[in-house]
Amino acid sequence: MRTMSKLLALALTATLQSAMAGTVFLDFEDLTTTAPLAGSYHGVNISGAAWGATSEACTYGPSHDPGDISFIRTGSCGALLLAQDPTRPSTNNPKSLTLSIAGGFIDSLSFVYSGRVTIPNLAVHVFDDLGKELGLGLTGLTAAGCSGFAFCNWSETVTLNFTGVAHSVVFSADDQAILLDDLRFTTPAVNPGQLPEPGSVALAMSALGALGWARRRTRR
Repeated sequence: MRTMSKLLALALTATLQSAMAGTVFLDFEDLTTTAPLAGSYHGVNISGAAWGATSEACTYGPSHDPGDISFIRTGSCGALLLAQDPTRPSTNNPKSLTLSIAGGFIDSLSFVYSGRVTIPNLAVHVFDDLGKELGLGLTGLTAAGCSGFAFCNWSETVTLNFTGVAHSVVFSADDQAILLDDLRFTTPAVNPGQLPEPGSVALAMSALGALGWARRRTRR
């Protein structure tokens, strides 16, 4: 019975940790113009060759902004462009942008992307607070070109798994060759204003009840 109690306690601890995990999700739908995206954005610090991109397909007409990016994606009007300066011709040289979270993120991150060219030289690497790389990273991600729009073929969700607490992720690719969207990070603890998912709370309560039942059985 003591062994059972220990196992239940471990299960409860793991469940509570899961329940207390939070999620940071960036879909860039609040962007209103294509412009450099640097500094804090929804709790994530963004630096490097990063531009918030608005879709030409969403604003075509009298309100069309000449700076909009030629991309189309169902249900999306905003994305993150990896570019030094999209108002100038592409240099085709590798550029990079960094996203960092002060409290860190754990286990994995996910995103979708679209490439202007078949071989955009896209690579993704995550690092801890000391600059040590976690996991193997992703390299050599390919894309499919479009007709009519510069970006129209989007990947399925890409997930990068790692062990430890990461504090930053670096995306690198040829200049103006990649759009990123729907970035999702799992944070170690719930941010203010966020609540655990109901399913996780239910699991935690079930584990707690089972642990109490096992202890009562032991006292008998």
